[in-house]
Amino acid sequence: MGTFTPLQTGNSRVFLTEGGARVDHRPSYEHQLKQMETEQSFGDVENVYSPSPRTFGKFDVLGTIRGEEERPTTSLVGRYAQDLRSLLLELAKRGCANDLQLNMGACTDPSLFNEFQKKLIMELANIPSWSSDALGALQPDEKAVVNETAEISAVRLYEVLPITIAERGGNVLTNEAIDAVICDAISCGECEELSDGCKKMFTVTLGAGGSPGTPADVVFSIDSGVNFYAHDVDTLATGEDPSGIACVSGYVVVISQESCSHHYADKDDFDGVTDPAFTEVTTGYIGSGCPNDIWSLGNFAFIVGEGGYIYSLQDPTGGVSVIDAGVATVADLLAVHAISEEFAVAVGNSGTVVYTENGTLWQATTTNPVGVGVNLNCVWIKSENEWLVGTSNGRLFYTLNKGKTWAEKAFPGSGSGVVFDIAFATGSVGYMAHQTAATKGRILRSYDGGFSWVVVPEGSTLIPANDKINAIAACEFDPNLVFGAGLADDAMDGIIIVGSD
Repeated sequence: MGTFTPLQTGNSRVFLTEGGARVDHRPSYEHQLKQMETEQSFGDVENVYSPSPRTFGKFDVLGTIRGEEERPTTSLVGRYAQDLRSLLLELAKRGCANDLQLNMGACTDPSLFNEFQKKLIMELANIPSWSSDALGALQPDEKAVVNETAEISAVRLYEVLPITIAERGGNVLTNEAIDAVICDAISCGECEELSDGCKKMFTVTLGAGGSPGTPADVVFSIDSGVNFYAHDVDTLATGEDPSGIACVSGYVVVISQESCSHHYADKDDFDGVTDPAFTEVTTGYIGSGCPNDIWSLGNFAFIVGEGGYIYSLQDPTGGVSVIDAGVATVADLLAVHAISEEFAVAVGNSGTVVYTENGTLWQATTTNPVGVGVNLNCVWIKSENEWLVGTSNGRLFYTLNKGKTWAEKAFPGSGSGVVFDIAFATGSVGYMAHQTAATKGRILRSYDGGFSWVVVPEGSTLIPANDKINAIAACEFDPNLVFGAGLADDAMDGIIIVGSD
């Protein structure tokens, strides 16, 4: 076990975000509160028995059953004010979910939300009960300071730490990488290899030009970015570049606007030993609506393309189905994100934003964040009402009402360069890929749902030199891991970066 610094109770401070982490919710510094013992039960494990076939009175263990994971709980304790309204009592009476973040550190400014050695985050925390100490005294020895206590019951508990960012995969990556995805789930090893849910990373590169050229590669890792492997998408011609990658129904799927098709291979064949065999599918694609981006929900994916075309994909071995043939918009769509098979948002040229609430009928928003001449490169949906979009002129916009109105969210360096991608791991922790006006790629991180952003890696270290990071993927099971893909600082080679604590 490595060295570590034990936490001392005086080295923590409480921040509360009323209504939960959101792009317009500022965390409040509650230095007068302390967080008490925090716990969560992950479910008792019980044996499943069967009478022994060999001995009377004995029972064999056939297996185990794990009980339900319980909500994390804690208490907030502070001085009960004589002359001010109690915030904890007000929040308890209001009954809304809030976010609780405990910053820990020793040599940082405790009042600064984005400076810490570690955070303990409790998301969607309610206050089911409130209490106070004795409020009066009947005799001199009963005089005392009065404390108030709010019991906290949350949905999710996790830790956040500063990250370092390293370049990986340089031994197999040669060309610019244009998209990135993490396709994994937590596994205890019964059906698949033991995994924390963040091990399997995939990116797709452009093909190599020249004569002779080579097709695009899928470059992937099965160990959280320690080692990378590369295989040709050999069904793409050397002059046909890909435009996106996703995992759908057990297959790795590469889409290409230039081939107007998708190319699939069995995900299990990406094991570092097997050479995956790709198959091209053109069925369902329309020549005026070739694909630019894909977002997968596991067994279902949305694909968006030229001329406002939108497709659905369930079985990669078959074709796509046209959902919208350029009816909601005729603008080229560049990016799509979905939170269900019913709710998705797509963005594109000249500030175009379209969305669906039932998976089939798409409509344009009543207003756009930007106009002609500025493109939307990326979109992330935090809820059905709250969306964030990044622009080709380096700005970040958000809506809280499904696109009826938009507001700009400033970040360090905003207003110049390009915002290429946005990805959130949790409701609080998100990442953004931004290229500066000096053609330098960097990653920014948010700990408060997009309200504020900091450049990572935190501290004095720097991101590996690169011209741009085209795409990032955050892992829903580990907010301290980010996977990025782009162009190296020689304007020729690709780059893969992995950030972790």
